[in-house]
Amino acid sequence: MSAQDRLVAGRYRVESRLGSGAMGVVWKASDERLNRMVAVKELHLRQSSNDQDVQTAKRRAIREGRITARLMHRHAIAVYDVVEEDGRPCLIMEYLDSRSLEAVLAERGTLPVPEVAKLGSDVAAALVAAHDAKIVHRDVKPGNILVADDITKITDFGISRALGDASTTGVLAGTPAYLAPEVAQGGKADFHTDVYSLGSTLYAALEGRPPFGLGDNSIVLLHRVASGEFDPPENAGELGPVLLRMLAADPALRPTMQQAQRALAAVAAGDELPAEFTAVPIPTPTRPLREEQPAPAPAPVAEPARESKNRGRYGLILVGALLVVGAGVAAALLTGNLSGDRTAAPPATSEEVQPRPEPSSGQEPAPSSTADEPTSAEQPAPPEPPQQPETPDQVVSEYYAAMPGNLDAAWQQLTPDYQTNHAGGYDAFREFWQPITGVQASGVTTEGTNTAQATITYQFNDGRTVEERTRYTLVRDGSSWKIAATTVLSSRTR
Repeated sequence: MSAQDRLVAGRYRVESRLGSGAMGVVWKASDERLNRMVAVKELHLRQSSNDQDVQTAKRRAIREGRITARLMHRHAIAVYDVVEEDGRPCLIMEYLDSRSLEAVLAERGTLPVPEVAKLGSDVAAALVAAHDAKIVHRDVKPGNILVADDITKITDFGISRALGDASTTGVLAGTPAYLAPEVAQGGKADFHTDVYSLGSTLYAALEGRPPFGLGDNSIVLLHRVASGEFDPPENAGELGPVLLRMLAADPALRPTMQQAQRALAAVAAGDELPAEFTAVPIPTPTRPLREEQPAPAPAPVAEPARESKNRGRYGLILVGALLVVGAGVAAALLTGNLSGDRTAAPPATSEEVQPRPEPSSGQEPAPSSTADEPTSAEQPAPPEPPQQPETPDQVVSEYYAAMPGNLDAAWQQLTPDYQTNHAGGYDAFREFWQPITGVQASGVTTEGTNTAQATITYQFNDGRTVEERTRYTLVRDGSSWKIAATTVLSSRTR
């Protein structure tokens, strides 16, 4: 299923594409039997999988869909059905006219404490019900939290585990920036890790970034996550004690999801925190705030035995990290900066530095000069002023101007997070554009400081024309912009 206006399972009429992620593509569709809107999630199957692996993936995806269907909660997206279309399993889910928390944060930056506490309380309530049903989410993050005008819901229960279990490598899919330290070290996800991931999500809503930051190099990011060390939140206010408990490196020191929900609800209502958050010492991260970091101590005498032990420890962490993120991180290992240190000093040259002669007593030192240095009349011209950064509407226009002929150029205009968690990787990105013969962006306008809208007209190889009005959220990447999130506002087929 790669285009709109398809009939899935004989009853779900696809209307428009809502988005995509590492696990699949989500479509807005009309249930022609019950006359209601639904979301159809078409799960990706790895192209390299053999037939046996594909069949195993289908069975486990359907089983996970059935398990998830048991969860009925006001703040969780419901699963109505599991069907198969073109050999691929599809989940039929509740449709909510909403935006992801990821898109909200890309636009607003941060959220106030009461709003974050209320949002966290609602999501935690759904996760309490999931844990009671023996369901572990495993991928709590801003992209899986849907924010509507009057309600917040969490989606994508259990799908990552289903597809990960079906793989031959035993990898577990997840978003590195929101993983718990024990998962980044290669351990299994459980109820404790859901608590940690929700804490990381709320931290990002308050601070504008997850606890361990973001980066293109997944290996370096996972190394930071595995250490469990992060900067204490600066904007948490009354939520501080709750977040620090949820983000405890030791799973045994974290609250249960039910305890976290009560604490979040108390902060949202302006009430006192429950006793377990005030009577028990709060675990704090081992890394102090950046401005309070002490000067580095002198280098100790080398201890070969201890160095060998530490190398073994971090080697195991990186092996566990590779098992967690799978092939995508392996590619980063081959192409990325393994050290992650962009501030390292350049290597010393082999040229000796000649000492300057000391001036004789009572004489001013003569200025040194060489034949290559310009005189006062030959001073170099001042550098030209930097070019003004592009505006969001220009970025959107340039993105579609490259399509569909230059996928590589368009791919570079997406953030790494969008490439992985929305486009679903380059193969899925290419598959989406394959049946499209032409595309035109019109009515492109900048809405705010980092958002734009445009009407996109797609022409398909079967003669159809689809017109979609889309909102784009962009983020800064140096002096330019990159597309971080998209929301389809309306869609029609001609």
